[in-house]
Amino acid sequence: MKDGPLPDRLQVGIVPHDLAASLEFYRDTLGLAYAGARPALEGRTLHVFALGSATVKLLEVAGSPPGRAPRVPYADAAGIRWLTLDVVDLDGILQRCRRAGARFQLEPVDVRAGIRVAIVEDPDGNAIELVERK
Repeated sequence: MKDGPLPDRLQVGIVPHDLAASLEFYRDTLGLAYAGARPALEGRTLHVFALGSATVKLLEVAGSPPGRAPRVPYADAAGIRWLTLDVVDLDGILQRCRRAGARFQLEPVDVRAGIRVAIVEDPDGNAIELVERK
């Protein structure tokens, strides 16, 4: 192991129950830049979204995974419960979320001067915190 700070890069992997619905949500509803598909282990495919130095990956598996994460508000279960995205146009994204029928865990709120937050769920119930800083 190398001494020193960790690289300035974060990758988050999600195994969706319905790949098509999740691709549509992350690409079309949230507006993340789709960077394409890449081969993964065991003949699977990763669908990659680029966010600056971070990456969100959707793992395509044969069929639908049998298990599901609990569909409860983010603070009501242990484990990795939410993903935070800094956004420029919170209202525009929220309009797309509403049109897509996304469930809201938190309607937009000013948490302090210059910071608005909302939390929506992806098709699998993962909480996506959207933060606008002005």
